[in-house]
Amino acid sequence: MTNARQIALELLNRVRASESYINLLLPKELAKHEISDADRGLVQELSYGVLRWQLQYDAIIDHLTPGKTLSPGLRAAIQLGLHQLFRMRIPTHAAINETVDLVKHFEASAAGLCNAVLRNAERAGHDNLLAILIEGQEDLARLSIEFSHPKWIISGMKSALELDGRTSDLAELLSANNQTPVVNLIAITSSASAELEALGLQRGSASPNGFLCIGNPLEYLSIPGVRVQDQGSQLVALALSKVADKTGTWLDMCSGPGGKAAVLEHAVSGSGNLVCYEPHVKRSKLVSSALADPESTPVLVKRGQDAPESSFAAILLDAPCAGLGSLRRKPESRWTKKPEQLPSLTKLQAELIDAAVLALEPGGILMYATCSPLVVETNAQIRAALDRHANISLVDLVPVMQELAPGLELNTSRKTVQLWPHRHGTDAMFMALLKKNEGN
Repeated sequence: MTNARQIALELLNRVRASESYINLLLPKELAKHEISDADRGLVQELSYGVLRWQLQYDAIIDHLTPGKTLSPGLRAAIQLGLHQLFRMRIPTHAAINETVDLVKHFEASAAGLCNAVLRNAERAGHDNLLAILIEGQEDLARLSIEFSHPKWIISGMKSALELDGRTSDLAELLSANNQTPVVNLIAITSSASAELEALGLQRGSASPNGFLCIGNPLEYLSIPGVRVQDQGSQLVALALSKVADKTGTWLDMCSGPGGKAAVLEHAVSGSGNLVCYEPHVKRSKLVSSALADPESTPVLVKRGQDAPESSFAAILLDAPCAGLGSLRRKPESRWTKKPEQLPSLTKLQAELIDAAVLALEPGGILMYATCSPLVVETNAQIRAALDRHANISLVDLVPVMQELAPGLELNTSRKTVQLWPHRHGTDAMFMALLKKNEGN
């Protein structure tokens, strides 16, 4: 019978070969195997844990195998062993022996090397190895090894924190990115909220509609109006719903997979209309399935750039971005995303902003949001949009957010909002409200 370590290794190999997201692969892989709940938890911790700490484990492996070239499968297996030794309550003999047995199944000649690396790592100890690896390193390189983030991401996070007046938070943020987040639920309706409260779920600290999941989230999704959604994402749709004209027609411009569309649908129900655009067919089907009444809300396979002019009272542009705000949930993103991808992303974001400004009615509201704190995707985009369009102005979003969630600690010297995992318990969502001038 396939064991948890074999499943975890297969997942790691698939993530690296296909650049797929572990949160999408994991449920499908677990469905193939009849294993206990405990083993399911072990698979999740092993696969997510290794993906989070991959850079640090690679540095340890390279230190202990100077001059050797390891196959990707062998390297992944040793990473699994290191994670069990250093960050899990698994007996040393089990962590080493089970990993060596795993290697024997696909690269028997390397079993001795695997055994030697793990035993040498255990003898040296994690803290001692880390001290050796970071000794004499400049700040970015030291932080990169210590917190297992690429240097370019650390640099981008540092700049975003500085802009938000949180320069000293860098280590705390990087540490938070390596923590396992609590699954968040949103209660879109008051009846859904009452049901979750009756089940004993605790309310989230960031979103007024948020709840902290206990156990398997699938157990709650049969309740009408309940969805899995990070509290930061919840606030994006809730904030727009609070300030926009509910009697008008709204557009969710990049609506897949549909979580925010479901919130907007409820907000305009009975008074206005919602239209959803999603250029990818599969994702458009996810949007339809997320809606309470998909027959009344058109979900069009359409690009945001093709939105008709002067047609919408409110637009949500949850723009395609680097996604670095969700590193807790998608740890592989730190390895699959590259700085070379940013120019094409920022070009697309600018195109979508321009299209949204044209598509707004006079007096209409645009919510621009990214699940990325990188300045080139956030404040820089907003500054550039204001320079390009004399007929829009920046609305102060901070008072709106404080009214929605009074407990949020926000930088009140800025009009845009940047959320942080280490401060707010959310993904690092960025939000900005833009208003089209009357008569334009």
